[in-house]
Amino acid sequence: MKSRIMLALCGGLAMSTAAFAQAGDPVADFYKKNNQIRLLVSSEAGGGYDGYARLLARHMGKHIPGNPTFVVQNMPGAGGIVAANYLYNVAPKDGTVIAQVQRLVPFAQILGEAGPQYETAKFNWLGSLASEVEVCLAWHTSPVKTFADVQKQELIVGGSGPNDTEGVPATLNNILGAKFKIISGYPSSTAITLAVERGEVNGICSSYSSLSTRNAHWFKDKKVNVLIQESIKKHPDLPNVPLALDLITNPEDKALMEINDARLEIGRPFMAPPAMPAERVKALRAAFAATVKDKDFLADAAKEKREITAIGGEEVQALLERISKAPKSTIERLADLGKYKGPTITAKVEVPKAEGSIGELLDDNRKIVLKLKDGKNFTATVSGSRTNLQIAGKKADRKELKVGQACVISAPADGQEASQVECK
Repeated sequence: MKSRIMLALCGGLAMSTAAFAQAGDPVADFYKKNNQIRLLVSSEAGGGYDGYARLLARHMGKHIPGNPTFVVQNMPGAGGIVAANYLYNVAPKDGTVIAQVQRLVPFAQILGEAGPQYETAKFNWLGSLASEVEVCLAWHTSPVKTFADVQKQELIVGGSGPNDTEGVPATLNNILGAKFKIISGYPSSTAITLAVERGEVNGICSSYSSLSTRNAHWFKDKKVNVLIQESIKKHPDLPNVPLALDLITNPEDKALMEINDARLEIGRPFMAPPAMPAERVKALRAAFAATVKDKDFLADAAKEKREITAIGGEEVQALLERISKAPKSTIERLADLGKYKGPTITAKVEVPKAEGSIGELLDDNRKIVLKLKDGKNFTATVSGSRTNLQIAGKKADRKELKVGQACVISAPADGQEASQVECK
C-alpha cells in the first residue's frame, strides 16, 4: 500500500515538475531569446560614470534569469539628457536596453530645465552603485588655497554642461557667496582635468571618487588644494575639508541644500525605460542587488579603486517620486540655486589629434587601438552616430575599419570617444 502511495506521490511530483518546466520562467525565457542587454552610458568613455557602468556590465548578467550578455554603448550629450531622452522615447521598452545617467539627469526634468523629454518618476530605477561626495579643487599654483579664499577672490573652473562641473560651483556661489567663474564648453570632466594641468583653468568641481582614482597623482603629489566638499556627510578621506551643509546658517537654506544634495545619495544611478513588463523590472532590480554583493564584483571594484555604497532600485524610485511631488515654490528655489549668474564664457577647445596605424580593433570596431609613431598606443571609441568617420576621403561605416590602416583620430584624450577618424 505504502509503495503505491509513494509511486503516486512521485508520479504527481514528476508531473508537477514537468508542468513547471514546461511553463518555464518568463523572464529567463525572454533573456534566453533576447540574450543581449545594451547598457547606455550618458557620458564619454574613460570617465567615472563609464568606469562604473563597465564594472556592472561585467558581472550583472549572471544574476539575471537567462544570463544575457552586456554591451556598453557611450551616448554622451547635454550632461546625460541625450541618453535619457533616447531611453524614454526611442529605446525598446522590453528590458534589452538600460542606462546609467549622470546624477543630475533626473533632477533636470523635476526642476523644469530645457531639454528633458521624459518624466523622471516614470523611469524604472534599478539602483545606484555609490553615493557621491563632490569636491572643488584649486591647482597648487592658484592663490586660492581654502574655501574662505574663494569667498573673497575669483577662481576659474572648467565646466562640461548641465552637470556637477557647473551645478556645484553655481550652487556654492548662490548659497555661500563663493566666487567661482565657470568656463564652459569642455566635452567631459577628463578634458577639464587636462585643461587644469595646462593652466587653461585653475580648478574643477567634480566627484571625489572619480578624481581620486583618475588623478590620484594630484593628491599624492599635493598638486591640488581641496576647498570644500558637498554631500550629506563628509568623506572619510577628507575629515578636515569643510562640508557645505555645515557652513550654512540659515535654516531654510540648509533645508533646501539637503534636498539639493539628495542627488548625491543616488550618485551612480542606473535605470530602465518606462512601461516595461513588471516581472522584468523586478528581475533587473533583484539582479542589481545581487551583483553589488557578488564577491567577484567587489574584488573587481576594489582593484579599480571604485567605492561601492549601493542603494536599491525601490529606494531610488521612492526618493525621486517624493522630490517630484515637492511644492512648486520649493522646486523654483531649487532650480534657481543651481543657476550660474555670471557671464557665459565658452572655452575654445581644440581637440587633440593622434596619428598612427590601427593595431587592434575591439568590441565590433567600436574601439580603435592606434599604434603611434613613437611606439605607444592611443585608444579611442568610435560612435556610429557621433563620430565623423572617413576612409579615403569618403564617409564610411566603422565596420570598414581594418587593422593596419593609417588613421588620424581626433579625441579629447586617450580612451575617450573620437569626434573624427580619418583613415587612408
